[in-house]
Order: sequence, then C-alpha cells, then structure tokens
Amino acid sequence: MMEALGFYLLKSAIWISGFGLIYAIFLQNERFFQLNRIYLVVGILSSIILPFLTVRYVVAVPEIQTLTTAGALSGGVERAATRPDLLILLLYGIWLAGVLFIAVRFIIQMVPVLKVAKRASPVSGYPVKLIRSSDFPSPFSLFSLVVVNPSVSETETREIMNHEVVHIRQKHWLDLFLSGFICAVQWFNPAVWIYSRFVRQNHEYLADAEALQRTSDPVLYKAALLNQIAGSPVIDLGNFFSNSLNKKRFTMMKNTFSSPFRKLKLLLILPVAALVLYAFAKPEYRITTIGADSPPASTVQAEMIKSVRGVVLSEEGTPLEGAVVVVQGTATGTTTDKQGRFALDNVADDAVLIISYVGYENAAVKASAGPEITARMKKKSVVMKTVVVIALNTDASAASPPPPPPPPPPSSDKAEAGGEVFTAIEEMPVFPGGNEAMFVFVMNNIKYPDEAKAQNITGLVKVCFVVKANGKVSDVRVEKSAHKLLDAEAVRVVKSMPDWKPGKQQGKPVDVGYTIPVEFNLKGQLKVTK
Repeated sequence: MMEALGFYLLKSAIWISGFGLIYAIFLQNERFFQLNRIYLVVGILSSIILPFLTVRYVVAVPEIQTLTTAGALSGGVERAATRPDLLILLLYGIWLAGVLFIAVRFIIQMVPVLKVAKRASPVSGYPVKLIRSSDFPSPFSLFSLVVVNPSVSETETREIMNHEVVHIRQKHWLDLFLSGFICAVQWFNPAVWIYSRFVRQNHEYLADAEALQRTSDPVLYKAALLNQIAGSPVIDLGNFFSNSLNKKRFTMMKNTFSSPFRKLKLLLILPVAALVLYAFAKPEYRITTIGADSPPASTVQAEMIKSVRGVVLSEEGTPLEGAVVVVQGTATGTTTDKQGRFALDNVADDAVLIISYVGYENAAVKASAGPEITARMKKKSVVMKTVVVIALNTDASAASPPPPPPPPPPSSDKAEAGGEVFTAIEEMPVFPGGNEAMFVFVMNNIKYPDEAKAQNITGLVKVCFVVKANGKVSDVRVEKSAHKLLDAEAVRVVKSMPDWKPGKQQGKPVDVGYTIPVEFNLKGQLKVTK
C-alpha cells in the first residue's frame, strides 16, 4: 500500500511539473487570462486524477521466450517478507508530518481573520462585506470578505474594492484551495510552489484587467497599488491587493492587441501529456507460437505489483494461521502468520490469488496493490451417510430383525457423500465409541412422528450442526426441510447427542461442521444406506 502511494505521488508530481513547465515557457506572458486560469486549474485536477489512469500497450513475445521467463519466475513457493522496510516507514512518516504541518498552518492563518470578521462591523456602501481592521497591514480578500487597514484613505479603498470584488465574484478562492491542497500533498516538490505562485499571479492579472475598466482614473488605481507596495501576505488562502507587485504586473495592464492564434499555445500540453502517459504505460506481453498463423494464445502481464498484502479470516472474523496463499497458475505463494496476515512481492497485475485452508472452501480474490485484501473463508461441513427412517407397519414390526449396523465412514481425512468429496480438518472430531456408535445412536433414538405417519408425510431432512472446540454439539439447524414434524424430530435427536472428542487443527481444538441427511419413508424398515 505504501509503495502504491509513493508511486502515485511520483506520477502526480510529474503531471503538475509538466503543466507548470509549459505555462512558464509559453503562457505566463500571454494576456488571455481566463484561458490561463482554466489551464492552471486543469493542471491541478490532472495531477490529482490522471495518476490513477494507466495506459496499456501490447508486445508480442515468442512462446519459447515466454516459457523461459515463466520458468525463471517460478521455482518453488516463495515466502514473502511481512516486515516493512524501516527506511520506507521513516520517509512516509516525514511526508505525512509535512502534510499535517501545512494543513495546520492554513488553519492557524485563517483563525484570526475569522475572529476579526465576527467581531468587527462591516462598512456599508460596498457590494461585498468590507471590514476595516488594524490587525492586518495589507488589504486582502477571503471568500466574500474584504479586509482593509483603517489607515487607507477612502479614495484608495474604492480602488482596492474594485480589485477585490473581482476576486470574490470570480471565486478565485476555489483555485487557491485547490492550489493549497496540492501544495500540502506535494510539499516536497519545488515545482508545486512555483505553480501556486502562477495561480496567484494570474488572479491579479484578471482582477487588474476588470478593475481598470471600472475605475474612473487608471492612474489613481496604479497609485493605490504603489501605496501598498510595502504590504506582505499574511494568509496563503487569500487574494492580496499588492501580490506580485512588480514591473511585469504593470506591463500586463497595458491594453496590447495579441493574435488569437497565440491561444493555440495551450495545445502544447498535449504532447507532454502523451509523453507522461506513455512513460507510465504498462506492457501486455502476448504469447505467440513460432510459425503459427493463429492469433496469440494467451496474455501475461509484464508489470509487477511491488507488494500485495492481506489478511485471511474465518466467517466469525478469527485470523487463520497457516492458510496457503498462491498466485493462480504459478508456484509463487506464502502462508499466513499468527494474525492471519500475508504479503507477496512481484505479483503480476490483475493476478488471482487462491487461498486454501484445511476444513474451509477455497477462496479466489483478485490481487491489488491498493488497500489490504481481506478474505473470509467459509467452512466446509462433513456430510455423513443418509439415515433412512421407515415407519414399520404393525405386522411387519414383530417379524423384522433388528437393523444391521451401518458401515463406518472412510478413515482418511476426507468423507464422501453422493459422489462429492468434502475436505475435513487435520484431526476429525470423534463421537464416543467412534463413527459406528454415532450411527447406532441416531437409529436407536430417532422415531417416526405418529402424526406424520397418519398424514403420509415423507421427505429428506438435512440437519447441520457444529462440533465445538469443547466437544459439545451446537448451532443445530435444518439446512433442507421436508416438513416441520420431520424437521423437529431430526433436530431433537442431533441435539441429544453426547459430547464428542473435539477436532484439532495444527494441534489446537477447533469447530467442525457436520451435515446428517435423514430420510423419512413409510415403507420397509429402519436402516442406514450408503
């Protein structure tokens, strides 16, 4: 996850630097200020969004070369390291500290302004809220608020308001917040601070251009600017009247004609964007058979995710130690630690992880270099033989011999029912006296309900239960119902079972699920079938 974040920050820094380079060389001296504003905002948004975009291109590889590469990559199950690099942790700690410092700095700068705005009375006669306060030497605007020092004359204040109203009506504070956000995230990148200065500078050009159209005397407006030359910004998220006050700012106020074709310079960002996208493109190697005319048979990903991390849990949320995690189609894999966690390096992009644990159904999850993968394993029940309960008629019951004992189930770690094989745990639970005794217990204790016989009710009931780690039978429920009378009888008998010897996984007692099918029939005699 940390490596993925670092790669994102690298791509984001390159995007913002590319936009800033084009602006610095070709656009900052142009007078189409609105287009420049759009360009600068798009540059910030691109540096946030485009790092998530990955372009792919296809590379054909002969089959023999691919097989050799695949053989080199495999070669036994690899146990991945689970301890992150301390240097990487330190670098990310420094980055996060810088982000928090800048965010707190923004907040600290805004608090005094908001306090002044709350206690001061606004000056009437202006289209926006004007507050005179001696706490701030230089005039500025923040959101819909303009702050001017009381020492500024009324004439100068009108010129300042002409300027600051433009900032407010065009919502330049939105650009500043975007700029502040990218500066906080990429504080380590010098290009982002230069880019933020471009944003502020262009805001002043926009406000100057409109303020000069509103003023009755352009000379008076420029004089008001010169009078504020000693002022300095005190809040990063505000627009300051004296910001970027230099010869260039006065030059940009000149009403000089420029060809509309100069706006085509904005398109210079397109080759830069194409270059960045290609630089981070992911190749897809398509395997081709030498001498064959058929299209590629399969596709493998050349790009490797640096690290895939996750945790394997039971349905109840308990970590599963020793679960096997293997990359599908390869011999690369690992096992989980005591906390159920695992880590794999050099995993192919879009690979599928197969997770297995004895006594649980296999799980397949897609590899991801993003947030930690969480896999919840579902328990497998051991399905026993079918117990067939047959209602004996009165005449036949006297002559019927006692039912033969059922054959014991297989003694291996797998139990089979209906042709389907169900995996069990390392050491299965044991009924007192063994499996044969369990079948005898069920046959001797279950009875065909009289009401069910009278109504000719038959059917197959599947009863699920869990032999807990303490050996007790618990969580008895009907998985497949035949009739409430038959269901109740089957559940009653299972609940009446004595304690079992619990099953074990890696030497520890664990819960094991069982399923017993009970068939109720109105013909023949009581028996157990395979």
